[in-house]
Amino acid sequence: MQSHEFGRTGVQVSQIGFGGSRIGGLLAGKGSSSEALIVLQKALDAGITFYDTADMYAQGESEALIGRAFRGRRHEVVIATKGGFCLPARRKFLAQIKPFVRPVVQALGLKRSKRVASVSGALAQDFSPSHLTQAVEASLRRLQTDYIDLYQLHSPPRAAIESDALGGALHALERLKQQGKIRLYGIATEVQQDAQACLAAPELVPGISSLQLGFGLLDQEALDQGILAAAEAQGLGVIVRGSFGGGLLKDGPDDAALKAMTPKWQRILDVRATSKTLGRSALESAIKFCLATPSIGVTLLGMRTEPHLSDNMRLYHAPPLSPAEYAALRLV
Repeated sequence: MQSHEFGRTGVQVSQIGFGGSRIGGLLAGKGSSSEALIVLQKALDAGITFYDTADMYAQGESEALIGRAFRGRRHEVVIATKGGFCLPARRKFLAQIKPFVRPVVQALGLKRSKRVASVSGALAQDFSPSHLTQAVEASLRRLQTDYIDLYQLHSPPRAAIESDALGGALHALERLKQQGKIRLYGIATEVQQDAQACLAAPELVPGISSLQLGFGLLDQEALDQGILAAAEAQGLGVIVRGSFGGGLLKDGPDDAALKAMTPKWQRILDVRATSKTLGRSALESAIKFCLATPSIGVTLLGMRTEPHLSDNMRLYHAPPLSPAEYAALRLV
C-alpha cells in the first residue's frame, strides 16, 4: 500500500486508514474480540498503518483492542484517537460489567441494531482542559502506549468553534504535546459547516495538524466548497470517512427500497449506472474516487472481520481512475 506525508507533519501514513468504530462493544458477536485482534494485525501486514478510534467507541474497548493488537509493533503504526464526549453513568456502568453481561447478550442473540436508547444514555461534550487531560491519560492506558500520534477533538459544535471555547482545549493539547503524550492534535468535524468554521478560525489553524470530515461520491460538498483545497493549503492532514455512504452504495437495496431509505436514492442509482459503464462496482468507484481526489491524506474504511479487510484490499488494488473516469464520477 502506498504511503505519503500527512499534511506538513512529516508523518508518513497509508492511503487507507482503519476505522475502529465497529470493533468491540457489548452487542458484538461471539469471538469478536479475538477476531478484531486478528483483523487489526492482518491490516498492518497488508500495509495499513493508520488506525482511527475514539474513547467513546464501545466504551473504550476499541482503543483497548488496538492497544492489545499492536503492543509489540507500536513503532509500525500511527494511532489517532478522539476525545471530548462524556459517557453517561449508564454507559460507564455497562463498561464495568461488560465482561459479565456479554455472554448473556450473545446467548439472547441481541444485535447492535437492537440497542435500546435508554440503556445507552445521552452523550454530553466537555472540551475543558481538565476533562481532556484526564481523557488523554485514560486513552494512553487503554492503548497501552506512552504517546498518541494524533489526538482529535471529537465533533465540537460550530458554536464552540466560532467562540473562544476551544482556546483552553487547544492550550491543554499543546501542553500534552510538550509533555510528549501526544505528537499531533487536530479536529474531527461532524458536518461540512463545522469544517469550514475550523478553517476560518485563525486561532485554531496554527496549532492543529489535521481535519477529519465526511466525504465521498454521495457527499462531495467538501470538494465543491473548496474545503479540501483550503485544508491542504494550510498544511493540514485531511482524514475522510463515509466513502461508502454509510453502506448505501453496497449492493442489495432495489430502487423502491432505496427511495424509502434515503433522499439520496437517485444519486445512488446514478452512481451505480455510471460505475457500470466504467466496468466497476459502486464500492470500487467510491474508494477509487477518494484515492484520486487531491488533498486527502487518509481515507478511513470501517472493517470488523477478515472478509471486510479482504474486500477493502481488493477494492484498493483495483486500477486507479483515469481522468475521464474521475470526471464522470465527479458529475454524478
